[in-house]
Amino acid sequence: MTEVIEQPAAEQRTGERILGALLYALFGLIVGTVTTFLHRGRVELFETTLWVGIVLGLVCILCLGIGLRLYLVDRWMSTGFAVGVIAAVVGLGVWNPGSSVVVVGDVVGLAWLALASLVAAGCAFWPALPSRRSRTATGGGEYDERSQPS
Repeated sequence: MTEVIEQPAAEQRTGERILGALLYALFGLIVGTVTTFLHRGRVELFETTLWVGIVLGLVCILCLGIGLRLYLVDRWMSTGFAVGVIAAVVGLGVWNPGSSVVVVGDVVGLAWLALASLVAAGCAFWPALPSRRSRTATGGGEYDERSQPS
């Protein structure tokens, strides 16, 4: 017979948080790597260069970060995602011995390094807003008085 050892609920919860944060860090590492390689994408339109890669990359990180914060109650996962994105962007942005540079040291490259890191960290550490249910359950708001018949 095998004996099952049960852990307290608090320890299971911490283990789930750590595992979830590590998985979301891996997801952030993938997103950060893909967007870093694509950040220099540009389109030539009527002799004008439009840098669409950096804009789409930042929008992608912003939407995923906001989505994680809105969907998940716990900050561990969104923090793991931000750490993964920042690790990928900074890791690919530094000079390496093989002289292969992914992020060039011009205005676009430096803007990518700064903005991608700030967007990811901003999404993870933005203050929590009260949920809609807690706002309506506590006071009802300004419309309760007007909706009552006189």
